[in-house]
Amino acid sequence: MELVFQNQHCAIFFDPVTRCLHQTWTGFATGELLREAHEATLVLLSRHGVQQVLADTREMRTILRTDQQWITDNFFPRALARGYRRVAIVISADMFNQLSVRAILDLVLGQSLFTAEYFGNLETAREWLIQET
Repeated sequence: MELVFQNQHCAIFFDPVTRCLHQTWTGFATGELLREAHEATLVLLSRHGVQQVLADTREMRTILRTDQQWITDNFFPRALARGYRRVAIVISADMFNQLSVRAILDLVLGQSLFTAEYFGNLETAREWLIQET
């Protein structure tokens, strides 16, 4: 895997095997840093011609409501327009993060041809992405 972006709370890798962007989230990503990682994801989806993301949120804390709203209203419409179609989420140990992620995806899943699956580990998430490719 090739590291293609990194900030304080998110590292993004391009994985040629799964043909996806692999995000590794840590800590309490909010505001500018969270948005910077999502903006990078938009650029990288196009640059690498991929439609899927593996989001490893095991070490991520809750997502603030204002950031949830920004992801839903701003990021997702642009990502879907660029061909973003699937996400495999490795769930966080933080219950509040789990609720945040589900709240965002519940809104998106009802509006598009987008698919999301939740996993307890990286291996099964990667396998699902490979099978779906």
